[in-house]
Amino acid sequence: MISRTLKLYKFSTKIPTGVFDFANVQQGITAPSSIMVEDLITRFSAYTPTNMYNSLDEYSRELLLYIANDLSWGMGWGILAISMGIKIAFTPLMFSAQLNACRMKLIEPESKNFQNMIQRAMRAQDYKASRAAQKQFKLFKRKHNINMLIPGLSILQMPFLFTWFLSLRYVCSLPDKYEGLKSQGFLWFQDLSEYDPYGILPIMSSFFTFWNISLNPNMQSQSTVPFAKYYRYVRFLPFFSIPVVIFFPAGVNLYWCSSAFCHLIITALARQEKIRKVFGIPKYLPGTILERQNNMNIQTIVKAVVQDRADLNSDVTTTTTATTTPPQKQVQTDAQHIMHEAKSGEQKVKIFSSKPKKQK
Repeated sequence: MISRTLKLYKFSTKIPTGVFDFANVQQGITAPSSIMVEDLITRFSAYTPTNMYNSLDEYSRELLLYIANDLSWGMGWGILAISMGIKIAFTPLMFSAQLNACRMKLIEPESKNFQNMIQRAMRAQDYKASRAAQKQFKLFKRKHNINMLIPGLSILQMPFLFTWFLSLRYVCSLPDKYEGLKSQGFLWFQDLSEYDPYGILPIMSSFFTFWNISLNPNMQSQSTVPFAKYYRYVRFLPFFSIPVVIFFPAGVNLYWCSSAFCHLIITALARQEKIRKVFGIPKYLPGTILERQNNMNIQTIVKAVVQDRADLNSDVTTTTTATTTPPQKQVQTDAQHIMHEAKSGEQKVKIFSSKPKKQK
């Protein structure tokens, strides 16, 4: 013990003085400057939701004034251009989401089977089997290029559409500040700050939204949508908003109508079989239950057609020998009857055309 303390004393004497002086250590460490902290705060504060909303709001109004005044398009065309431009900018995401929904529709029987397997395993508290079924279902979707993150990416357009809606509502509420709103509309709605006098824009918007919901493959699926049993009622919801939206300014209704129309075009194109083939989506995915059912239906139809043709050929061969004489007799009797009528007609013509003889 004494030798160990002597060694520690000799080692401490070799260390220079001031190393274990905490005052010197504290003086050597410089605290971060307040300028750096303020720079970081201001840099990251630009990405907060409020600042992002303010910047988007200001940029959208400046863009509207630029299109309306500098390009001389007018406020109506400016609203239409920005509304459709946002939809066109997010068209790839929306189109990929529609194609992904079409693929999910084609594996609907498999998804039902996997969901039933997972539910049975969860009721039996067999978590290992449940995880195995989920893993198999994930691999099956990956095999057919189905990604569940794609529908989530299409939601990225919502902040832009929501900001543009609020900005447009603010612009339409100040016709004195934005003078072009009074006279730069279209057709029957020249004043964009007032509501549509005939209510055509809200009704058209409701119909476009109704068709969008009706054509959406996710809403037509009975396994992937939790509100599938309420589908027949969900698609009529846009019509219930007409009594409220009809009193919105015509500029806001123009935005809603143009956005719904662009979305309807994208949804209708995704349902076309030729376009789906271009993107590698056949009518039936290979190896799925729907493909096997389709092949079985085709085989049954082909067998039925072949059987009908065989029965028809057998009926023809059996009836040709038995029905050769009656048709010939019938033809002969018909010919004799026609000849008799012709002769009687000639005699009548001769009787009526003969001149009476002169009496001497």
